[in-house]
Amino acid sequence: MIGPLVRREIRDAIRRYWFVVNAVAFASAGLLLMLFGQSDVMVLGYRGFARSLAGLMHLALVFVPLMAIIPAVVAISGERETGTLDYILAQPVTASQVFASKWLGVATAVLISVLIGLGITGVVALARGVPGVLIFGLLALSLLLAAAFVSIGLLVSSFTGSRTRATSIGLTVWLILLGLGTLGIMSSFVQWGLQPTLLQVWAVINPIEAYRLAGITIMDPDATSLGAVGQALLGRFGQAGVVALAGASMVGWCVGGLLAGKKLFSARAL
Repeated sequence: MIGPLVRREIRDAIRRYWFVVNAVAFASAGLLLMLFGQSDVMVLGYRGFARSLAGLMHLALVFVPLMAIIPAVVAISGERETGTLDYILAQPVTASQVFASKWLGVATAVLISVLIGLGITGVVALARGVPGVLIFGLLALSLLLAAAFVSIGLLVSSFTGSRTRATSIGLTVWLILLGLGTLGIMSSFVQWGLQPTLLQVWAVINPIEAYRLAGITIMDPDATSLGAVGQALLGRFGQAGVVALAGASMVGWCVGGLLAGKKLFSARAL
């Protein structure tokens, strides 16, 4: 029974305007960044490519969470508001199966949208000589970040009863995680006299900041753009360690949000 529900979610997602708009907007912005960075490439070589992709990475760390969390927060709350959810739960399916189908459907649609947006830019970048490891590294991290925010969005959607409230909470969560990067809270840590280790922990726990740390570590061999916190983590864990920690953080948000959302949704469906 879960198969038809997943296909329904994917079909509905593709029919909605956000699927095409997100993919086209992301691809267009990425192509502009790549073209804008070509003058650096001719002079600086590999470093120029890294800088061009760093611009794309910073676009993705803002755009990808947003394009993932918006459809996720309305996936359940929207149907709960219209009464469709009650009809679905009346069928021979469990609440866990319904939630799993929501996650699989929304995640598949979002990941395809991200894949199209970054894939078009990646093909152009490969044709111009950008190292494939940088492109595939950025793509893998972006897909992980998208999956994490799908889980966060569905967690929010699992306990909200209207689209408006779910969207408001989802956008608030996105803004908090985006605004509370290491630079956003570094002054507070200094003012409160907290240990630098806590700031490093927060940099890894925050999925957006973890994405930034891993992306810069992969793209910039010198890691000159990591900042003090990133440099400290790099010195402590090494390049592979930072990327692994950041990846584990995003996977943790993905799995943790999925499990917590399923539990809340199942409890409310009883």
